[in-house]
Amino acid sequence: MSALIGSLAHRSHPLRVVAAQREELQTRSCVAPFEERLTECGLFPLRRTRLRIIQLNLGKMCNQTCRHCHVDAGPDRTEIMTRATMEHCLRAIAMTNAEVVDITGGAPEMNPDFRWLVEQVVALGRRVIDRCNLTILTLRPYQDMVDFLARHRVEITASLPYYVSRQADAQRGDGVFEKSIEALKKLNAAGYGMPDSPLTLNLVYNPVGAFLPPKQAAIEADYRRELRRRFGV
Repeated sequence: MSALIGSLAHRSHPLRVVAAQREELQTRSCVAPFEERLTECGLFPLRRTRLRIIQLNLGKMCNQTCRHCHVDAGPDRTEIMTRATMEHCLRAIAMTNAEVVDITGGAPEMNPDFRWLVEQVVALGRRVIDRCNLTILTLRPYQDMVDFLARHRVEITASLPYYVSRQADAQRGDGVFEKSIEALKKLNAAGYGMPDSPLTLNLVYNPVGAFLPPKQAAIEADYRRELRRRFGV
């Protein structure tokens, strides 16, 4: 499993420090700085319009250690959002007209107050998105998580780098793809991703290499066809 790799922080890797990451990007990247691109497009300084989505990161604790993780999450990371901070967030959400609360991590479900937070956000009349790594849904402590998410009509946005195990495991760790398929079958059984169901399931494609993804319509058609043909998902 990918957990054996260990996070950058666990390995004391120089790039565990944000400042070092920025320096590396500045010295090696051939891509123009974001501010420069915005200026070229006449959008600098960037200003928000209507606030529609509020995203909450519940911490860096995760059951996986993926090579592409931008927050360096993993089983060895213990940083999580406390309930006290969540309460501050809920008060802020209640003061806005935001329609959606997008919950991410790490694996957000591993935060001990995840379910409480979802219930509170739903009680405020806001739609919840759970950014799920899928494999968390197959672990014993979270066996009933699918039912909980379905009961509260939580929209699931899940990472599945590719519909072939070799490419997916190369990015996320050996055996992750098989567990992801197991989780997708559980989600289908609960109604997620099924025709005429109110339960929304989105799969996120991550390029396994230094290239851009194909057009969404094309890759979506490929995923639907291949996942159904190979795994009945």
